[in-house]
Amino acid sequence: MVTHYSSNGSDIACGRNTPNVVSCTNPEDVSCKSCLKSLGKADAGAPAAQKNTTPSLAQIRKQRMQAQAVAKAAPAAQAGFCFQANWRERLTGLPNRCRLPRGASGVQQFV
Repeated sequence: MVTHYSSNGSDIACGRNTPNVVSCTNPEDVSCKSCLKSLGKADAGAPAAQKNTTPSLAQIRKQRMQAQAVAKAAPAAQAGFCFQANWRERLTGLPNRCRLPRGASGVQQFV
């Protein structure tokens, strides 16, 4: 005979509701596979928050990109001179925005 799980004596974990169902409150004595599955799901839900899972590939990539961004930002902040920023300032300071390309010589006409 199959033994079902019931916490209060009237509601069976697997959903059966016949009057002659044998039930108990001890999960170790249960032999109904449906009741055992529902007990397993209830037990698995509680420690899931504490369970250490392997990070997904997307999480690993995100962590690596964040670490690289921090590593890139740190040397730029420590360095006293930034060539790129200095060149940008120099170009914005020029009065004429129309510049000849490299290697072109001659007088530039107004565009």
